[in-house]
Amino acid sequence: MAKQDPMLEMAVDILKQASLDPETRMQYEAREKALKDIASIRGDGKREGKLEIAKKMINKGMALELIAEMTELPFEEVEALKNKLT
Repeated sequence: MAKQDPMLEMAVDILKQASLDPETRMQYEAREKALKDIASIRGDGKREGKLEIAKKMINKGMALELIAEMTELPFEEVEALKNKLT
């Protein structure tokens, strides 16, 4: 049942964490922090990749609207990137 309801699953996880002994809880929290840090780094890497692709598209003279659509970057950001490059 917990696997079907995200809120219930989260509550079960919190209950499991609270019932751990202090050392195990510390290890659990350290692991959770590491997983969040890794996810953040991956997100930053994806963003950097999108910006590099956008720069190449701008240099090829492609339409800013198309660049924003294809890279999923906000139009204003693509426009600012173009202004920065020129």
